[in-house]
Amino acid sequence: MQAKQYDVDEMATLVDEQKAIFNPDQVAAFDTILESITNNQGYLFFIHAAGGCGKTFLYNTIATKVRRRGQVALCVTLSGIATLLLDKGRTFHLHFKIPLSIYEDSMAGLKHNSYMFPVLQQTKVIIWDEVPMQHKYDINAVDQCPRDLLEVSNHLHFIALELTYYLE
Repeated sequence: MQAKQYDVDEMATLVDEQKAIFNPDQVAAFDTILESITNNQGYLFFIHAAGGCGKTFLYNTIATKVRRRGQVALCVTLSGIATLLLDKGRTFHLHFKIPLSIYEDSMAGLKHNSYMFPVLQQTKVIIWDEVPMQHKYDINAVDQCPRDLLEVSNHLHFIALELTYYLE
């Protein structure tokens, strides 16, 4: 599968190098999030900080660590420009087929025969940058998508909204 073709030795080195320059808040966030992923706890996380404080650096390190394990990490964001900063980033509209005009009952357009369905089945974490700029209906549609398709209540680790880390 294309989503899982990586040089794991290079990735291990990269994660070690990046963690070595984390500030204490980044270390705490990284460790807590990876613990949730490793133990299938299904927690939701929100990383809050001003621009330039290392959020994207943290997101990319988490994604690399997950992919290093042979698992799938999806990195999504609102805008196409922001996707350039995330490793293998895509807009959430592309990944989940969310309509541009969103309503309370809008659903993701992913189906069982979609090219993304097997990827979603293997996804261990969704990292969604810029989530505070999203409409709540977008978030609800993305949250409901794996629940409907995978028929599970707590499969993915969706880094978005529960435990807040303030990076400085």
